[in-house]
Amino acid sequence: MKFWICYLREKRAAVFLYLITAALFLSIGCLWHMENLGMLLYAALLTLSVWCITGVILGRKYVRRCGELERIMLQFEQSEELSLRGYDDDVNRTAAEEYLAEMLSLLDERRRRERGIWEEKAANRRDYYMMWTHQIKTPISALKLLLENNTDCRDGFLMREELFKIEQYVEMVLTYQRLDDMASDLVLQEYEIAPLIRQAVRKYSVLFINKGLSAKVPDTKARVVTDEKWFSFCLEQLLSNSIKYTCSGGIRFLAEEGEREICLTVEDTGIGIRAEDLPRIFEKGFTGYNGRLDKRSTGIGLYLCRQVLGHLGIKIRAESQVGCGTRMRLTIPKPYKTVR
Repeated sequence: MKFWICYLREKRAAVFLYLITAALFLSIGCLWHMENLGMLLYAALLTLSVWCITGVILGRKYVRRCGELERIMLQFEQSEELSLRGYDDDVNRTAAEEYLAEMLSLLDERRRRERGIWEEKAANRRDYYMMWTHQIKTPISALKLLLENNTDCRDGFLMREELFKIEQYVEMVLTYQRLDDMASDLVLQEYEIAPLIRQAVRKYSVLFINKGLSAKVPDTKARVVTDEKWFSFCLEQLLSNSIKYTCSGGIRFLAEEGEREICLTVEDTGIGIRAEDLPRIFEKGFTGYNGRLDKRSTGIGLYLCRQVLGHLGIKIRAESQVGCGTRMRLTIPKPYKTVR
């Protein structure tokens, strides 16, 4: 309807000119007392009919062209892809439409070229970070070997702790770079959840020992369908956050089995999260009050957690109270049982 209104607005000068001409001829006929005034009126109505039919035909063509242009522009805005198929085949376009089609084609070509350059730069940057991450693992491994002989030295123990933190930061960078291609990297299998938790706790045993924190793993036989590498990464990130902001007490895991899902809770006795920060802790780069206080938070860990868990079909939410600790609750779908 809006295109018909636009069409009538564009043709209003021609309609007005016809009405003026018809009125002029009828007025002259009346003034001269022409005997064939009826014939003149008949000619005017016939001409009006021809004008109306022609106007409708041209109007339908106008509306179709406007609809095609609207489709093209909407497609361009939504997907940055420009297709002139259908519209480009019309041989009866006006000069203005020819110019518009040419400009749209040039714009599409330029956009494709710019996107190709951007994708190439992004791929090069991603390859560089991947290479850097793998290369830096070599000196880290060498330092770990050198520190193996200093097990009784307090300084050596602290150095191993800091080296472990560096290793985790490197792993976080690697995970961030792989996030876009995560779907092609997933290997879904059925696992018992308790061994995965114990594996993550053992990996962080250096930090548990150094801070004097306890760890409680649930004695559960619950099983989940997940990717071991990515799910373990999320558990490790949650552990890392809990250890960082817990000075005394400990961290415990709770597993509750429902009919269709498993609720896994990571609970600590740390400093807690302020209520105004809680809704934003999963945003990329958000550090909150605790992060600004610590001055070493990147605001990436929990963001990566939510992104990875989302790909695994797992929901995460946080509950916290300042001075009492934080609970991270994971809602994991249970594997389907096939009945034979």
